[in-house]
Amino acid sequence: MRRKTMRDVSVATGLSTYTVSRALSGADGVSAESRAHVLKVAREIGYIPNRAAQELRRANRDSVAVITASTSNSYYLDLMEGIHHALRSTGRAVIVGDIAIDGVYSAELEDQLIRRLIESRTAGVIATLTLRPENLKLLDQWDVPVVFVDSDPPEGAGHYPSVTTNNYEASLTVGDHIASHGYGNWLLLMYPDKWSTRFERERGIRDAATRHAADLIVIECENNDLAAQEALTRHLEGAARLPDVLIAGNNPLLLGALKFCREKTIGIPGDMAVVSFDDFAWAPLMDPPLTVLDEDSKSIGSRAAATLTAIIEQQIESEKRGRSTKPDYKPEYRQQMPARLVVRRSCGCTSDTRERN
Repeated sequence: MRRKTMRDVSVATGLSTYTVSRALSGADGVSAESRAHVLKVAREIGYIPNRAAQELRRANRDSVAVITASTSNSYYLDLMEGIHHALRSTGRAVIVGDIAIDGVYSAELEDQLIRRLIESRTAGVIATLTLRPENLKLLDQWDVPVVFVDSDPPEGAGHYPSVTTNNYEASLTVGDHIASHGYGNWLLLMYPDKWSTRFERERGIRDAATRHAADLIVIECENNDLAAQEALTRHLEGAARLPDVLIAGNNPLLLGALKFCREKTIGIPGDMAVVSFDDFAWAPLMDPPLTVLDEDSKSIGSRAAATLTAIIEQQIESEKRGRSTKPDYKPEYRQQMPARLVVRRSCGCTSDTRERN
């Protein structure tokens, strides 16, 4: 697809290229109304200012961006460690941009970040959240490769590289284990479906509940601990009984659940068992130690960075040969990894730690 030029913006707005240029650069002599119109049209058609194009032609591909969705999730700590380890030998710097501050996704932040990454000559992107189709299209227009982790590409973009967990099978494992304790009432606390892992995690838990004839209630909240604590308070305050087990969709929601239990003096697992997705370093140090699903995000980060590096190096080689620098996305770049249930005492088991694949 042809990259948009200032002439395209001029045609689309009906304004001269001189006016468009001054509007885009913030210069005087353009009305606020015209400036707003030019910026809106430029954003919609995917135009990047010429200064970016000039820089891109001299790009040395020395940085990689990681787009996160709430850095409060400790899943990202191990993920970033894996990414840094894999990129160390390449000499590329890692830039991190969060588009879900405090667990609340912002489309405006995503749009702004994508444009900044293109303007700053970013060599490639590792995205932990499903990007908006128009932003993925914009990155594609500028030959910026994208690898998705812990998320799926947008609908219709299934050829993009990804390193994900088999969340459905992982959720079945979680469900089978809690069912082995005889729990018949399950409560699943989940984040919004903007995080694509929501679908398969919930589907697996639902199917496990059906398999074991358990009653399941799913409640949703924003992807942070405060929202989780408030959602549990609304749902359980005044309830006749607690669920047998609470399943937290990730560790920010787990933190909110633990705060709720502490505030209401709910014993774990005596009053209510607790299980969570996403392992973290201090889970075995809690009282009781927490049963969690370990996705090995460090390995996921390492694989994602290695995949992105292979694509970038191929682009560099193609550029040297005078060929197209479009990213070459191979089928083997779509990878799915298993997860491991780490069983500790918060689920009701009596042993301190044992692991199951």
